[in-house]
Amino acid sequence: MEAPMSIYERLDKLKSGIIYRKNQEDRIQLAFDLIYSKIEEIDCIIWISREHIIHSKTYKKYLDKYSEGFRSKLFVFPIECASFSTLTLLQIHDLVANKRAFCVVDNCLIIKNSKSKRTKELIKLGPLFKYRLILTELPVSGGLVDFYAQLQFINPQILNMTKIQFNHAYLKKLKSAFQQAKRWSYPEQEVSLIEKIRPYIFENETEYHECFKNYDIYCDLTPKEARCYQEEKNLYLERRAKAPFIEIIHRFQHMYTICQNKVEKLFELVSDIKLKKEKVVIYVKFRDEINFFEECGWFKPGEYSVLAGKINKNRALKEFEKKTNILFSTYGVDNSGLDMQNCNNVIFFSQTFDYKFKHQALKNLPQHDRQHEIKIYNLWVKTGLDEMMRQSLLMKENVVSNLCSMISKEEALRL
Repeated sequence: MEAPMSIYERLDKLKSGIIYRKNQEDRIQLAFDLIYSKIEEIDCIIWISREHIIHSKTYKKYLDKYSEGFRSKLFVFPIECASFSTLTLLQIHDLVANKRAFCVVDNCLIIKNSKSKRTKELIKLGPLFKYRLILTELPVSGGLVDFYAQLQFINPQILNMTKIQFNHAYLKKLKSAFQQAKRWSYPEQEVSLIEKIRPYIFENETEYHECFKNYDIYCDLTPKEARCYQEEKNLYLERRAKAPFIEIIHRFQHMYTICQNKVEKLFELVSDIKLKKEKVVIYVKFRDEINFFEECGWFKPGEYSVLAGKINKNRALKEFEKKTNILFSTYGVDNSGLDMQNCNNVIFFSQTFDYKFKHQALKNLPQHDRQHEIKIYNLWVKTGLDEMMRQSLLMKENVVSNLCSMISKEEALRL
């Protein structure tokens, strides 16, 4: 039996690959190790990630640390510019056209949407890069379909099919209780796809063990709230018969998210947490939910911090670490660097379809060597929309868990 090829040999042969690692610094270090092994063959390094990540002090420190000795070859671009800046695209095109380039995309989820301009541009540029590398923590966030754009960038020949053909090959039609026809993957399709990808997986550390105690708390609308909700829905649909589905979701959820029973149950949870002198992070979807809690008078000034919008992130995080025990945060706000060692409670006050936001909200919570378990509270309002979100999140979580298991080293050895 031949000895397995090292990741350096596979990069030499395949010219592209994927690194799955949970720790950001570890991902960056391994990427630069691979770059260094090819440094004599390349003229420049095109490094692409999200703008807020690129501009963080910690991230800059990692890039400086591991690019030492060939820093002049490193060109860092925010992915947002691929959508909005023609000048930036011209810069990348010029570099790729005239130089031998090694491209690193840090976080595969920024190119999961094959319809977006930035993803199309990267896929178009893909063959021009001498080497291509994707760094990421999780393989997907919304389902197997997330893989399509990633693999088109890594190597279109892995699949050699259109998006429509991919959907028919790997996703079966599933009709939900809400009469929505969706395409979803099954384990046998997931195994089949992972086997095609496996040679390109250079490193993986995708164990998916969330050591949390989850509680689902269901909340009722009062008769008056239910009546008002139905009336507002009808009025909205009469005026906007062809409104996009996402717009409808946001609008409808906004109508009932601060309902009386849910607010009362939040107060009960927080009261119990305060008695235990523990910390809690409360996630909301809408900024005016935080405005409501600031104005309602139940929370005392100085006992909570807010992480949202244009609020100074570092100040808010430091305040929560040192002074307050309650943190309100909107989804999608980067909380990297937050010391959560003493935080044993997370409350999702309002819900989201986007699995990656909920995963991001929990990833800074340490899961080992703790004296107390971490409690996660999901507040659900008894509406069709909240139930749709609950089912969707469960399905996405199952797919992510299955894929992480399939691409783990232990699973690979068993096959």
